[in-house]
Amino acid sequence: MLSYVIRRLLLFIPTILVISLIAFGLSNMVSGDPVGLIMGEEAFSSDDKPSEYSSWLEEYRRTASQYHLDIPKFYFSILPSNYPDTLYKVLPFAQRKYVKSLLHEFNDWALINRYINQVDSLQYRLVGVEHKSKKHTQIINLVNQLGRLTQKDKIESVLNKLKLEQSNDPVALSSINDLAQVFSQMSNSPRQGMLWPKFRWNGRKNQYHYWLVGLLKGDLGKSIVDQKDVGSKIRNALSKTLLLNFLALFVGVFWGFILGVYLAVRRKGWMAKAWLSAIYAIMTVPSFWLASLLVIFFTTSDYGAWTNIFPSEGFGRIPEGASFFTKVSIRLSHLTLPVLSMAIPLAGVLALQLRRSLIAEMKKNYIKTATLKGISRRRVIWVHGVRNSMFPILTMLGSTLPGMIVGSLAIELVFNIPGMGQLLYHSINSKDWSVVFGILMLTSVLTIINLLLMDILYAKLNPKVRLKMNNPNG
Repeated sequence: MLSYVIRRLLLFIPTILVISLIAFGLSNMVSGDPVGLIMGEEAFSSDDKPSEYSSWLEEYRRTASQYHLDIPKFYFSILPSNYPDTLYKVLPFAQRKYVKSLLHEFNDWALINRYINQVDSLQYRLVGVEHKSKKHTQIINLVNQLGRLTQKDKIESVLNKLKLEQSNDPVALSSINDLAQVFSQMSNSPRQGMLWPKFRWNGRKNQYHYWLVGLLKGDLGKSIVDQKDVGSKIRNALSKTLLLNFLALFVGVFWGFILGVYLAVRRKGWMAKAWLSAIYAIMTVPSFWLASLLVIFFTTSDYGAWTNIFPSEGFGRIPEGASFFTKVSIRLSHLTLPVLSMAIPLAGVLALQLRRSLIAEMKKNYIKTATLKGISRRRVIWVHGVRNSMFPILTMLGSTLPGMIVGSLAIELVFNIPGMGQLLYHSINSKDWSVVFGILMLTSVLTIINLLLMDILYAKLNPKVRLKMNNPNG
């Protein structure tokens, strides 16, 4: 058994690595400017006030460096051959996107870089002009368009307009002609660079490496929204979700187990049929709707004073110096309805599964043999029938438990419980992707651990499985 567990744990290492690659890849596929989200402001425009833009850009670069967003994403890069090796250094992200569009359109990075620098120089020169003409604003707008356009015909049109508007200013006209010449060379350059890739080794100084090392150390990074530690936010939410889920699991499994055995043994009685109908009826009600009904009927006095039994929402506020029993009573009063909302559907599913499995098990020959040997019916049911009926139940619970961690989202929102589900919901809405993917990694690890525990339980219940674990080549 020990050797089997060790082998499974070793197999989990590549699994976790693959999951981390998927999580990291998804985190880099989301739209938006991550540095802008961290800074909590929209992208600053360089169209006016160049001095303010320079200060903003300096702060932007400092933030990007702090969060390792100004280095390559992975250990290696596969890029079109015309891409510069240092494209990752182009900031802000909107400017990098603009550069990529130019590279796709015009190919030659050296000429594109000259073109961008000359457009920037022309912008600064026009903004710094002391004696502004009546058409000065219109001219600046035309130059600003050059810093955004990527289509050849539109750029040519803007350059021609600028030449006409600045025909009386020899200095400005000379700068525009130089810019037009660079653009002409850029637009006539060969475009084979996008046809074949190039490989570049980036080394360990990349975003994934820093993220993975932090992950192995238990450091999930900082929240984009409030700059708090992601690990502490998840731990705080996880403690509440685990308490809610374990209570719901205990109640659901206990009553589901009792009901399942009862429905299998007394399946022809009217009481069993009534319970079976009730279970089918309850299973048609979504858990969030059931939660809403419980809130409506048991947290207000609208349907009678006796119905206002439980607090409507929250996790319960524990006063300082409260005794153990006071803490328990406050928590239970707030968690009773959420636990019932999750436990009732789980108990129904478990009861039906156990009923079906136990009925099939009781028809097998070894059960008949045990009965003929004089073993009591109760012992046959509980020791032999129920034990061997547990395998489908373990399979079901093995897939259910990890999903409950994040799957309690609707219940947590209805009862305003600050758990993992609510944290995930608010993190997605606020684009706090470091928290979202931290939850993804945690859920994956919990799923792997849960599957291992299910395998060990299988072995404990079935000697055949235990034999295969001890002798994998047999």
